[in-house]
Amino acid sequence: MIDMFSLLRRRSPHTLEHLRAEHAADCARLHALYFSHPWSVNEFESLIASANVHGAAALDGAGKVLGFVLVRLAADEAEILTIAVDKSARKQGIGRELLENQAESLRRNRVRKLFLEVDEDNAAARKLYGKFGFTQAGMRPGYYRTASGKPANALILSCDLG
Repeated sequence: MIDMFSLLRRRSPHTLEHLRAEHAADCARLHALYFSHPWSVNEFESLIASANVHGAAALDGAGKVLGFVLVRLAADEAEILTIAVDKSARKQGIGRELLENQAESLRRNRVRKLFLEVDEDNAAARKLYGKFGFTQAGMRPGYYRTASGKPANALILSCDLG
């Protein structure tokens, strides 16, 4: 069987490391760029400290956080809680690297299925997830609130890792 994540792999000048509490402020800053109701530094610190939450940070050569991903594990399933890449670092493969990293880690932990929710209007994210084999498993009508207060649907996507 061909591993779809391996097919997408390519070299990058960025390094990946485990997400740590010291990254919480950068995560909150990046999260605020893309979400109308961003999480606070304290919320990120709490999530990063959780035993069932794993994550990775993409760092440039100076140690600046360019992107991150947070994943929650539950038995043999996991959910991507959030992922974000700095606007200045987009289209450099960082989102792909973060997803690959977490998929490999989840497989080592015997996770068989990965879920996430994405705004149905987020074409860039949906394109990335589609390349990884995510398919629609459901929808949450009006799940998100846009900056204007208008409701937006969340698509529930899943991907088999086994």
